[in-house]
Amino acid sequence: MKNQSILQKLKNAFNGIVFTYKTESNFRFHCYSTLATLIIFSVLQVTPIWWALIFICIALVIAAELANTAIENLVDHIHPEIHPAIGKVKDVMAGMVLILSFLAVIIGLLAVSQSF
Repeated sequence: MKNQSILQKLKNAFNGIVFTYKTESNFRFHCYSTLATLIIFSVLQVTPIWWALIFICIALVIAAELANTAIENLVDHIHPEIHPAIGKVKDVMAGMVLILSFLAVIIGLLAVSQSF
């Protein structure tokens, strides 16, 4: 909604993240993967550049999951019946998340290999 306070906008954003966490198993998987990655990076004491790269990857994957959830919920609300065009949109969004997830794994593996 327009003309909301910054506090209300932040609350709305947080509610969206909580909704996605509660309703999307893939989002929860990404959150747990993030936690594991942060622990591994801490133990291995990777250099700051690898921290920066992995934080960028984490943010991209999480943001993509949020966008995917938003679009899925919107199209399911507008057109609840199965439709090939809607299925393609959902597949493309899932593909975006998959590509970003692969990128995050590659960056993580490169960082770990550099720490040995």
